[in-house]
Amino acid sequence: MNNPLHFFTELMKRPAFEIIWVAYMMIINLAAILFWEEAVAKIIIAVFMLSSMLMMGLYSKYGFTRILGLGHILWLPLAIYIGILLSETDGLLFGYLLVLLITIAISLVIDAYDVWCYFRGEMNFKLIAWPISVTPFRIICE
Repeated sequence: MNNPLHFFTELMKRPAFEIIWVAYMMIINLAAILFWEEAVAKIIIAVFMLSSMLMMGLYSKYGFTRILGLGHILWLPLAIYIGILLSETDGLLFGYLLVLLITIAISLVIDAYDVWCYFRGEMNFKLIAWPISVTPFRIICE
C-alpha cells in the first residue's frame, strides 16, 4: 500500500501542465465556498471532499496510475445536476457553475480515457513531446 500523503509528492514530479490543471481543479471546486448560501455550493464541496478521499484510497491501493481517473466518478452526477440547475440560475452563480461544468466535463473525458487505458493494460501514464519542444502530453494508449 502507498502512503496517501505521498500523492502530492508524486504529483509534483509530473509535467507542469498537469500540476497546474490539478491546482486549477482544486481552486475552481473550492470556489464554491463563495456561494455558500446556495445549496449547490454545499453539494460541490461535499462531492469534492468525497472525490478527494476516493482518490487517496485509489492511490493507496494502486499508486499513481491511470485508475486514479475513477476518483472523479462522483463528478458525473454532479455535472448532470449542475447542467439542470444552469437553466434556473443567473448572475455570478451562473458564470461560476458554467465554468465548473466545463472543467468537470473536460476532466471526465480525460478520466474516462485514462480508466479505459488502464483496463486495456496500460496502467501507467506515458508522455510524449509535441513537435518543436512544446509541453509533453499523455500518449494515446495503444
